[in-house]
Amino acid sequence: MVLERVQASVRASLAGVKHVVVVLSGKGGVGKSLVSSSLAVGLSLLGKRAAVLDADIHGSSIPWMLGLEEARVAVRGDKLVPPEVHGVAVMSLELLAEDRGAPLVWRGPLKAKAIIDMLTATEWGERDYLVVDLPPGTGDEPLTIAQALGAKGGYAILVVAPGLLVKHVVAKAERFARELNLKLLGVVANMAYFRCPACGAVHRPLGKLEVGESRVLAEIPLDPELADAVDRGELAGYVASSTSEAARALRGLAAAVAGAVEAG
Repeated sequence: MVLERVQASVRASLAGVKHVVVVLSGKGGVGKSLVSSSLAVGLSLLGKRAAVLDADIHGSSIPWMLGLEEARVAVRGDKLVPPEVHGVAVMSLELLAEDRGAPLVWRGPLKAKAIIDMLTATEWGERDYLVVDLPPGTGDEPLTIAQALGAKGGYAILVVAPGLLVKHVVAKAERFARELNLKLLGVVANMAYFRCPACGAVHRPLGKLEVGESRVLAEIPLDPELADAVDRGELAGYVASSTSEAARALRGLAAAVAGAVEAG
């Protein structure tokens, strides 16, 4: 009964949202939040009305990547109105915190409640896409939000870094998505390769990408320009205007996701 009430509340809050895409990873440090932020910006560049929810509450980084570290959430009636960058509404617990340098020392139930509260208390408006950046793994928070979205359904993408364990991680993510009524669109390989600026040769320092039969939506190369844009809080501008190979791959990811979702 509790889950049914939560699902009903989430459905009501997301009534104006056409598609929800959750971003998963089997472990931390693979660039999941970077991919989530870039995907939302890329969808906006395609003319889609996009929003991103930073549900990785212990590893919150999206406001910093998008240059919103000083931004505040507005209040309209009983709803929270998130700030926007490049047409993307951005909601994060970081934007509600008084002391943004303080760690969140919370147990699982409190974290799960905070995520649901952000989902239901935010005024999302009319959106074509809501991108949800989940915490890594398949623990309490990913499970809670996936279950809450279960009645509405949605899509998932998995962010990985190349290596020996990728196939195992992909298999677990496929099962997780299937059991929670999420359609796994495919895999995004971050830090997939490095292209030598002198000769153009491609090197794969982290190893080959082996994902079985899963679709590879994008391979994002290592790029110092991208890393610098993230550090400066200028990721949105980088995705929008950079001509680098990584930026083109990130824009291509948005096109691939939109194409897959809208094809049905």
